[in-house]
Amino acid sequence: MNSAVWRLRKLLASSPECTKDNHLRTVGPETILEKSAWLDVDTWALLQTAQTTLSSVAELEPCGIKDILSVLYRYEGPFLDGEEADWVLEERERLHSVFVQTALTVVRHLGQQARHHEAIQLARHALRFDPYREELVRYLLIVLALDERRNDAIRYYDHWIGLIRKELGISPLPATRATIEEIRNLHDVETLQHLRARLFGTDGRQRSLS
Repeated sequence: MNSAVWRLRKLLASSPECTKDNHLRTVGPETILEKSAWLDVDTWALLQTAQTTLSSVAELEPCGIKDILSVLYRYEGPFLDGEEADWVLEERERLHSVFVQTALTVVRHLGQQARHHEAIQLARHALRFDPYREELVRYLLIVLALDERRNDAIRYYDHWIGLIRKELGISPLPATRATIEEIRNLHDVETLQHLRARLFGTDGRQRSLS
């Protein structure tokens, strides 16, 4: 804890707007970081973005999505990497989970809106920090295929499956295998529609038969 507080104080002191002990205070057993107009804390922005995204992403205007993307791209890995205190580990896992779930939601939304390039970029960014998250991998494969980059999707999958077998000793989930098989056999409009339906959480073939 002392090491983490020292690192935070050092970061704050590097800003000309900061006055000594004015924003990071220790009161008894608690250390308090006070909000300030000049102090841009990524964790606050990430949590606010997640709350907005997970509650009403379908209602957001394009400018709102742009703001969300700017926050997600600021995520650069584990919170206070190198610190192993219990509270740091807990907060690190919480923030990582929030980032991944928000990224998943936004990638899916962008894919639904046919904003494939943006969806691909965000999926690749998120997979830098959680490369074995299969739901995110599936979304990336789908939007690559919908963006007429079927061969890129197949190459990505072949590389990724080699990694998980080597590093984890496991095979992909059935849903992931089904997705790549559809992409490998993407030769007609029906298959394309079924693939697109996966972004909406529906099965296009079952729906067409109902």
